[in-house]
Amino acid sequence: MRKTIYALILGAIVLIGISIRNISNRETEVFENTWKEDYEDLIVKYGNTNEKLLALTFDDGPDEDFTPQILDILKKYNVKATFYVIGEKVQYNKKIIKRQYEEGHEIGNHTYTHINVSKNGYNKINKEIGDTQSVVKSITGVYPKTFRPPYRAISKDMCEIIKQKDMNIVLWSYVDARDWESPGVTSIVKSIEDGIQNGCIILLHDYNKVRSPKSQTIEALDIIIPDLLEKGYKFVTISELIEHLEKNTNDEKK
Repeated sequence: MRKTIYALILGAIVLIGISIRNISNRETEVFENTWKEDYEDLIVKYGNTNEKLLALTFDDGPDEDFTPQILDILKKYNVKATFYVIGEKVQYNKKIIKRQYEEGHEIGNHTYTHINVSKNGYNKINKEIGDTQSVVKSITGVYPKTFRPPYRAISKDMCEIIKQKDMNIVLWSYVDARDWESPGVTSIVKSIEDGIQNGCIILLHDYNKVRSPKSQTIEALDIIIPDLLEKGYKFVTISELIEHLEKNTNDEKK
């Protein structure tokens, strides 16, 4: 009898604990959704879906070997892209950054050491973003207008810092070819072409741990770009994509 009572009491305690945890989780979720709503206007996931515009973006560079090859391909097809750079790499590849800027590409901020902002506090995030802003400006003369958080991580502190700096947070839409895993040129091409939609922000990388004369990303670009151009798509920078998105929003309000 006593054992039965103990079992019932233990069961009740467990159920109460689960209920409290569920309530706490719901409260946390509501809180997070509330603060995220405050920064929705800062976050860009895609462009105008009514226009055949695409934005090629490259993370984690500049890379002394691969980035110049990517720039050569972009120049070959006369298309523009946006490079989300790591600040600590910028200082060792100033000529590449200068070339990107002079050839009409956009340079975005990807933190100084590729940190996960959701695991760091305000001061660390602010320094990572601020130091990258400064090192890019020292080469190009202008501050990056957009920021992409590594790992697609989001935090309230990061959003507040980006808001204070009058920047946009840029993610990606429909297409993540996971080229950093070196899945094969065919896989990269298929992932992109299967996922392409109007206003798509394509995520690629101009850095790869697999060191070879030519990365799979570079080989894939020489297939993807001419094919999408032939299909009537136009490649623009992220800032241009945002301009078209804002124009579309304003036209709808009229």
